[in-house]
Amino acid sequence: MAMHPGSRNELDFGDMFSNSNPPTGRMINFSLQQQSQVQFFPSYGLHSHNPPAKPHPSASPSLVMPGGITPSPASTTTTELDNSEDLSETITDDAVLAYINQFLLEDEDYESFPVTSASVEDSALLAVEKPFIDILKSAKPAQAYEGKSWMTGHCEIPGMGGLDDVVRRTQKSCQSPCEMVKEGSVCAAHKGRKNPHDDGLEMEERKSKQSALCEEETVREMFDKVLLCTDENCEFRSPLPIDAQISSGYVKGSGNRRGRRKGRSGAGPEEEAVDLTTLLIHCAQAAAIDDHRNSNELLKQIRKHSSATGGAGQRLAHYFANGLEARLAGSGSTIYHQIAATRTCTGDILKAFGLYAKACPFMTISHYFANSNILNVSKSASRLHIIDYGIRYGFQYPVLMQRFSKRCGGPPSLRITGVDFPQPGFRPAERIEATGRRLHEYARMFDVPFEYHAIAGKWDSIQVEDLNINSDELLVVNCLYRMRNMMDETVTDDSPRTRVLNTIRKLNPHLFVHGVINGTYNAPFFVTRFKEAMFFFSSHFDMLEANASRMDEHRLLIEREFVGRDALNVIACEGTERIERPETYKQWQMRNLRAGFRPLPLNEEVVKRARYKVRKSYHRDFLVDEDNKWMLQGWKGRVLTALSAWTS
Repeated sequence: MAMHPGSRNELDFGDMFSNSNPPTGRMINFSLQQQSQVQFFPSYGLHSHNPPAKPHPSASPSLVMPGGITPSPASTTTTELDNSEDLSETITDDAVLAYINQFLLEDEDYESFPVTSASVEDSALLAVEKPFIDILKSAKPAQAYEGKSWMTGHCEIPGMGGLDDVVRRTQKSCQSPCEMVKEGSVCAAHKGRKNPHDDGLEMEERKSKQSALCEEETVREMFDKVLLCTDENCEFRSPLPIDAQISSGYVKGSGNRRGRRKGRSGAGPEEEAVDLTTLLIHCAQAAAIDDHRNSNELLKQIRKHSSATGGAGQRLAHYFANGLEARLAGSGSTIYHQIAATRTCTGDILKAFGLYAKACPFMTISHYFANSNILNVSKSASRLHIIDYGIRYGFQYPVLMQRFSKRCGGPPSLRITGVDFPQPGFRPAERIEATGRRLHEYARMFDVPFEYHAIAGKWDSIQVEDLNINSDELLVVNCLYRMRNMMDETVTDDSPRTRVLNTIRKLNPHLFVHGVINGTYNAPFFVTRFKEAMFFFSSHFDMLEANASRMDEHRLLIEREFVGRDALNVIACEGTERIERPETYKQWQMRNLRAGFRPLPLNEEVVKRARYKVRKSYHRDFLVDEDNKWMLQGWKGRVLTALSAWTS
C-alpha cells in the first residue's frame, strides 16, 4: 500500500517514551528549565497533523465513515485500476483501516471536537461550555508539570512468605501512583472517570484537590524532619567537646539506648539447635552442581526454621532461601526484574530512610562527609555544578542547600545533573525527575539559585558533551555506593567501570567524592560468592536486629526491598544479569589511581565530628576508622563502607 511522500515526517508519536533505551545517545536527558517546551497532552496512536484531504474522485462515497472521517489519502490509489477485483479489495482495505482509525481515536475526537461529535440536543449546552473549554486548552503545559506531586512509585502489597509470595506481590502491585502518605494510612489509587459529564465528578475532584494539598503538606513536613538539620543540638553543627577534639584512631559507638537487644535469633529450643548457616552452605553446594534432590530437601529444612519476621539469622536464611529457590528454578533474573520494576511510594522510602538513619550511621555520615567536602572546596565559588552518578532520591542535597543558605556572601548558583540507571517501563526517568521537583522546592525554600538536569541511561554511554560543562563553574562529581552496579572485567574486557572513571577524569573535576560498598562477594565461582555474601549480609541483618523493632514495617521494607533484593541478585543471577558486583576499597583505590585521580587527605574536622556523632548517638558496635585516606565505617569489626575524596 503506497504512502504519501510527505506523511512520514509529519507523524506525531506523542510524549511517551516508546523505547527505554533510545538509539540517540542511549539515554534520556531531562531539564527542568525546558518545561515550557515539553508537551504533556497525551497522544494515542499515530496520526498526522495534516488536515483531512478530499477523497480521490475515483473513491466510492460509501467510504465515508460515521463522524465525517474519511480514509487516509495515503492509502488510496492515484492511478486507474484496470482490474475491478483489485479495486474492490483496495476499497475494502481502506474502509477497514479508516474504521480502526476512528475506533482508536474516538475518545480524542470526542474531547477535541465536541461540536462535531455531539448530538443536536446538546448543542446549547456545548455552546455554554465552549468558553471554558477554550480557557482550559490555552493553559500552559508547564502548569500540568508543576502540579505533579513529590510522590513517585506505586502502592505495595506487603507479604512475608517465600518466593511465590514475592512473585505474587510484584504482580498484584497497584498500577496507580500513591497518594496517601500519612502515618498509618494505606496508599490509595486515584480512579478517574472516562466520561467528563458524570454526576458528582465536580465534587469528587474538589475533594481530591483538597486532600492532595493536605497530603503534599504532610510529605514536605516529613521530608524536612528527616532530611534537614533542624535540631539546635545537631552534632554536625554544635561545638565539639574537648574529648571529641582530641580523639583519634579507631572509634566505636557508645552503647546507648539504641543498643538494646530485641531478642535472640531463635524462637525456641528447636530453632536454636538448628545451624542455618551450615544448611545454607550445603544447599548452595548442592545447587552449584544441579543436585535438585538434595537442594530441595535442604530448602525444606531451611524454610521450616527461617522467617522474614524472626531473628537476624532467621531473616537471613529466609531471603537466601528465596535466592537459592530462584536459582534452582532458573527464574532468578525474571524474579529480580519483577521486584526491581515494582515502584515503592517515595513516602515509604523516606520513612525507611529515616529508620535506617536512626538505627545506622552509614548514610548520615556519608552525606555529611560528601557535603562537607563540597562546602570546603566551594567556599569562594559563585557557580557550582554537581554531577551525581546514582542520585536516586537526592536525599543528600536538602541539607547542603540549607548550609549554602547560611554561607557568608550568600549561596552560589547551584546546578545539579542527576545521573541514574533507567527504570523499567515507559517512564525510565520518572524517579530522578521527581527528585528534581523536590530539590527545586528546597532551593526556593532556602533562596538558592538552582538548575537541575536529569539523565537516565547507561553510565558508560554518557559522554562529556552530554553533561553541559561550563568553564565558569566549579565542578564536583559525587558517586556514593552505586559504582558496584556496573559490569567489570569478568564480563567484558572493555570494563564499563573503567570507561566511567575515564569520563569523570576527562571532566577534570575540582572534587570527586567516592563512596563504595566494601564487599568481597563478586567472585565468579558460586559457592565462594555465596559464602562471602552470607557473611556480608549477616552484618546488615544483625545490625537492624540490634537497633530496630522486629515488626517495624519500615525495617521489613528495608530488608525486603533492598537487602533481600540485592541478595537475590547475587545468588540467583549470573553473567550480565548479576549487577551486584562490589569490590573492596583497596581495589577501588587502584582503579582511581589508574584513571589519573589523586587522593585528597581526609579533613580532620569532618572525621572528628563523624566519630563524635557515632560515639554519642549509635550502638557501641559501630565503628569509624581511617586507612590510606579512606574513612571507613563498619559493624562489629567488619568494614562495610568506605569514603574518600579525589581530585584530578
